[in-house]
Amino acid sequence: MKEVEKIIESARKEMWNMLRSVYNYNSSFAETKKQEKLLERIVFAMSLIDRKFFVPNDEIAYIDNALPIGGGQTISQPSTVARMLLLAELSGGDDVLEVGSGSGWNASLIAFLVYPGSVVSVERLNKLKEKAEKNLFALREHLKQNRPEIYQKVEKINFLSENIFSKRRVWKKKYDKIIVTAGIPNMDVEKKVEMLAGQLLKRDGVLICPYTSGPILIYKKINEKIRKTSTGESYVFVPLLE
Repeated sequence: MKEVEKIIESARKEMWNMLRSVYNYNSSFAETKKQEKLLERIVFAMSLIDRKFFVPNDEIAYIDNALPIGGGQTISQPSTVARMLLLAELSGGDDVLEVGSGSGWNASLIAFLVYPGSVVSVERLNKLKEKAEKNLFALREHLKQNRPEIYQKVEKINFLSENIFSKRRVWKKKYDKIIVTAGIPNMDVEKKVEMLAGQLLKRDGVLICPYTSGPILIYKKINEKIRKTSTGESYVFVPLLE
């Protein structure tokens, strides 16, 4: 994939290793031309939506590891973030629901990838939601000064503070894609996640959700029925709380 190589080579030196690690890990999962193109766009997005604006210490911003962000939460490992974005089959114009705002980095990447679509990001912890908004503001100020052509591509993000299972504001519409950034800890929560897929996905929509320890689940809505599959590889996530 020559275009990905160009993106990585043109990235700033401190970011180079992270992008290389992300691409090397995910390249084997991109089995079709469409998936290869999406992985290229994900790597490009990560080169522009700078992770340093979303971590407590920018000296370790480009390590391909999960990092704590407070409240018992983490910003996920970039390679894992890319894996989930690839599984979600994101396309321009998608309306996306993110469950678990965390640092705001994932929502910002999604917004860039689905532009001119939109992102609604729901977070149980109001302090994290406010921090995600501050992080996004800092990124947008940077882009406004340095990459104004990118600035508008991270505008359509709406952070909300609520429990996804409370059936409040986020339940007023349906979404093309849903990405859950915390893990399923037990069967009760897994049933609720499948219920989210059935009720909040549009036709042909996709919901991505990991276990706290195990594979990532992929729910697809086909002819109003939910089909569930999972990845072959395993991950570790903080638990999705009810």
